[in-house]
Amino acid sequence: MKVTTEDLRRQYASLPDAELLSLHRGDLTDAARPCYDQELARRGLVNTAAPERPGPEGEGEVAVAAFSNANDARLARSALQAAGIPCYLENEHAAAWSAGPEGIRLMAPAGQADVAARLLGDGMTQAEADMPSEPWDGAIEHRFVETNGIRMHYAEAGSGPLVVLCHGFPESWYSWRHQLPALATEGYHVVAPDLRGYGQTDRPEALEAYDILQLTGDLVGLVNALGEAPAVIVGHDWGAWLAQHAALLRPDLFRAVVLMGVPYVLRRSVNQSQWEAQKYPGKLFYQAALRSPGAEQFFEADVRASLLAGFWSLSGDAPPGRQWQPVRDPAAAPVAAPVAPAGLPPWLAPEDLDFLEAEYTRTGFTGGLNYYRNCDRNWALTPFLDGAQLLQPTLFLTGEKDPALEFLDEEFEVLEANVPNLWKKVVLEGAGHWIQQERAEQVNGLLIGFLNSLDAGVPDE
Repeated sequence: MKVTTEDLRRQYASLPDAELLSLHRGDLTDAARPCYDQELARRGLVNTAAPERPGPEGEGEVAVAAFSNANDARLARSALQAAGIPCYLENEHAAAWSAGPEGIRLMAPAGQADVAARLLGDGMTQAEADMPSEPWDGAIEHRFVETNGIRMHYAEAGSGPLVVLCHGFPESWYSWRHQLPALATEGYHVVAPDLRGYGQTDRPEALEAYDILQLTGDLVGLVNALGEAPAVIVGHDWGAWLAQHAALLRPDLFRAVVLMGVPYVLRRSVNQSQWEAQKYPGKLFYQAALRSPGAEQFFEADVRASLLAGFWSLSGDAPPGRQWQPVRDPAAAPVAAPVAPAGLPPWLAPEDLDFLEAEYTRTGFTGGLNYYRNCDRNWALTPFLDGAQLLQPTLFLTGEKDPALEFLDEEFEVLEANVPNLWKKVVLEGAGHWIQQERAEQVNGLLIGFLNSLDAGVPDE
């Protein structure tokens, strides 16, 4: 992936003042320095920090190590500096986008190269000794964390780089039951929370407690509590909306993004209700029904039947004539509760439905429905996101038969423009909306390929 001048400008523009000023200008490439200077000038900032350069004048510099991962490179630099060896990372900031064929090079004085290499070798040996000697033991643990004023439940598995999985509606952490073990086995620390209002996580009563700033604040608090930033954030359905906003608001905490089912949506010029009226004049969009006061009664009249009907009708296995429709004519006869075909979809086991039925019988549906009821409020709260592109490396996955492709068709078509670092855009043949459950093996393979490519510093082709 080639790093362009425009990439660098966008990256510097995305950094908070403190992080921008923490960069050493002398450690940047010749191409990066003008972009950095322009961003400082635009904000009226002056960086008085002098770059740390090795050795006395004329001693010369050599590369004592090369890294494909920026975090590893910075740890090595800190180790040498702690030992009194002046050093710097060549092309460190641009390397956050792409390490390049030579990796991120750690430069030190030629006269101290042997000592530096020995220290790094000792340090790496010790670091390896500190790593768990056994692979993931197959256990999925359940824990709680205090975050953003609520108590959040999450399931976790494995150790390594942090991956946060965010579910949609009407789901729970359980929707990621196939991804937790697959990613943990590959050497990742995988965390799947019950989002606010769902499962064993707190369900505040106030409607405004479910706006986008509160929901993303929960995820920020979760990552901070785990102390393993930056994380890769993965979201499906409503989780995709949360993932993209978390990445926009806190790029320092979320280094890469996976969106499933819902493509990145650039902030619109109108709010959700106005957009619905413009796109479907005279029609009733499904979200209007979910915002209505009677939505709970619709779902809770028969929890099991409601869940099963939704899983069938939005899946790629829905029989002809029973596919879910996002828009209807309000003058038509009232829509009866959908009836599911006999039996279960092939990707859903009886115990899976049992679990979700028990959860929603206990909690009700209000928490999840309040996400929809805050859509117009979310738009009003985020004017500062006008024109904001999603800049992190991003993977987009969807099913060929996902109804979201019908009403988010325009966003799907311009995804490459709004997500400049889109690594893959994958439509899985025959799959519907519940993609990580319907096509678990394919989705796991794509996720693992994307995660491994991030750590290698190159796109997964």
